[in-house]
Amino acid sequence: MDFTNKNILLIMHQASLGGAERQGLSLGKIFTEKYGCKVYLLLTFSEKTSAEFDDYASKCHIKETFFFGEPYIVLKREWSYKNLKRLVWSIKYLLRLRNGLKSYKIDLIFPYLNFPSKIAFYLYKLLPTAKFAFWHQLGLDTFKDDIFENYSAKNVPCIIANAPTGVDLFQKAHPKSKRPLYVLPQFLAIDYVIKPKAELSNAYGIPPDRVVIGMVAHYRLDKLHGLLLNVFGELLKENNAIQLVLLGNKRTNKVTEMKFQQLKDTISAKNINEHVCLLSEKPVEDVLNIIDIGVLVSEIEGTPNAVMEYMAYGLPVVATNHPGCKLLLQDSNFLIENQEEDLAEVLKMLIKSSELRKSEGEKNKELIKKRNPEAYLNQLSSIIDEFYE
Repeated sequence: MDFTNKNILLIMHQASLGGAERQGLSLGKIFTEKYGCKVYLLLTFSEKTSAEFDDYASKCHIKETFFFGEPYIVLKREWSYKNLKRLVWSIKYLLRLRNGLKSYKIDLIFPYLNFPSKIAFYLYKLLPTAKFAFWHQLGLDTFKDDIFENYSAKNVPCIIANAPTGVDLFQKAHPKSKRPLYVLPQFLAIDYVIKPKAELSNAYGIPPDRVVIGMVAHYRLDKLHGLLLNVFGELLKENNAIQLVLLGNKRTNKVTEMKFQQLKDTISAKNINEHVCLLSEKPVEDVLNIIDIGVLVSEIEGTPNAVMEYMAYGLPVVATNHPGCKLLLQDSNFLIENQEEDLAEVLKMLIKSSELRKSEGEKNKELIKKRNPEAYLNQLSSIIDEFYE
């Protein structure tokens, strides 16, 4: 597949800079700088963007961002007047998209998450210049099981998941789909930025003699911040020279705001405020330069950006034993089940030994070199070649 001078549309549900969004914008940067492409962005949920997102999108050379009003594409399996209205609303929404995008002569469509994937299929059919789109299954997401979704799942050129977990999720939701499925782990999408650790630690109120454990993850329910916080509280009883840093975005939705407040309340109830930094909307590079051990415990993952970022910064990684984490960390002894005993055991080992932290970090830094944009694009190009019209 020759990407040179193509017009590319990225589709994202909302403009918060999570792992999927960072991955998409970074791909746009590569397409622009290396192949001279024009890269556009369609937001399907809201035109509201964060300053962090806008800054990153600008650095990634997004030519224009579109939002065509409140999204609506739903049709249920029922005979009712309301369902007829749903059909009319859905058609009107799709026509707004078609009319708004037709003049940009889009060649390739890259969605991120499930609702954008549904939109991508219909734009692939409606835009006369579009030659390829796919269903992009990334970690935990929501399926609607309506007629529009089922039709797109059965007829989209292919499904690309970033980990075996994604394939399982898609097949469970759409067992009748016979479209080709591929596993394509994403690439490392963050630049390695060195910042002075001592200055950062001081700015965040962390004493210099503490071993710092960190978890970078949105405050969603599937991320097990509470598990880590409980274990840390117990470890603190034995060792006062440790610190915990949690970073996510509490403003993503009401659920994340609620969870952030619950964590804040728990930290206060445990009386460990001086040993825990609960952060939101802070630069991830700050945290990656501060912490000595990277943790990601969760109920489900694709190929997690957080783990890749820990690895890029030469950190030892403790992660739940998900298939996507295995792809990255391979035979690591620090892949665990979501049990407090397991997490406590491996954290004690790493806290105790700076040499172990260093050796694990160096091994991870070598492993992550395989997850580069060139390797990703080579595999993606081979997939597209099978379907490009």
